[in-house]
Amino acid sequence: MGNVGVVTQSFIGKDNASYHDIIALFKIYRAVSWNMQIRINQVKHRFRLEYGTDVDAFLDSIYQAGMDINQDLADLKPRIEIINRSNQFLKLIDEAVSLLKKYHPQGERYYWVLYYSYMSACKPENVEEILDELEPHFPKLTRIHRATYFRWREQAFEAVSSILWGYEKESQQLLQHFRDKYDDENLRNTVDL
Repeated sequence: MGNVGVVTQSFIGKDNASYHDIIALFKIYRAVSWNMQIRINQVKHRFRLEYGTDVDAFLDSIYQAGMDINQDLADLKPRIEIINRSNQFLKLIDEAVSLLKKYHPQGERYYWVLYYSYMSACKPENVEEILDELEPHFPKLTRIHRATYFRWREQAFEAVSSILWGYEKESQQLLQHFRDKYDDENLRNTVDL
């Protein structure tokens, strides 16, 4: 079994130059999604207050008037860039998981394991709750054993890793951004809300 996941200082070296921590990537998925939704709503609210319209209608009117967005909306640019990076991160994961589900021989199984473990809006309290959620998707199995779940999850990580790291340059940039932005302390504060 090969190495998968985010490049970390302790693993940098000749033999581990392409090591990526896929588990860390999935662990921050909910936090990034939550923070992105908050920021999007903040921008939408600000547009409604300042311009009396929603973002899409506002941008349409700017384009029709021939205004330069970079000059006229310079104060919103950093916030929009953060939303864009978060959106890129989520799209990268979503596309990889979608490909996995559609084309991998065990894709359906792996998709549901990753979805309930890391991607659903509600974070499960424990493995038993995940197993309860998985049960309807596998009617031929009476009950998925914990060891089976962990084996499927590892196999899902490996499969998604093989998809993701094909986008090596984009992946490294996004992962570095989110590793810096969502350190363990920040994640604990966000997740515990």
